[in-house]
Amino acid sequence: MNVDFYLILAGHTDDVSRAFRNRGMLQENWLLITATLVIGGIWFALYLWENLQLKRKANADTPQGLFYDLCKTHRLNRTDISYLLKAAQAHYQNQPAMVFVDPGILDAYIKEVDSDAKYYEILAEKLFQK
Repeated sequence: MNVDFYLILAGHTDDVSRAFRNRGMLQENWLLITATLVIGGIWFALYLWENLQLKRKANADTPQGLFYDLCKTHRLNRTDISYLLKAAQAHYQNQPAMVFVDPGILDAYIKEVDSDAKYYEILAEKLFQK
């Protein structure tokens, strides 16, 4: 029985040595693997934190809560939200959600000769499908 084992093992020495070499590559790249896992974990934590903050703001029974709820419904990112808040503050300071109802608010910013005019045009397209 012992002889059979050695004969079988002798026929597969390349496979065994290849397996040990691959294990060595994992040991050599542990820093890269660890850094990737840490960066991925941090990114995931920040993603969850941002969603928690939006959910907390949206749950408030205030005009701002309605605004953030509509932003979440339209799947707007942080940049979109800041641009909409800027437009809403100028026209409807007490009711920022009016920017989702009145397309004239964004049209006023689109007509301005500014570097942000194109971004407001994209936002109007997202919200009103113009």
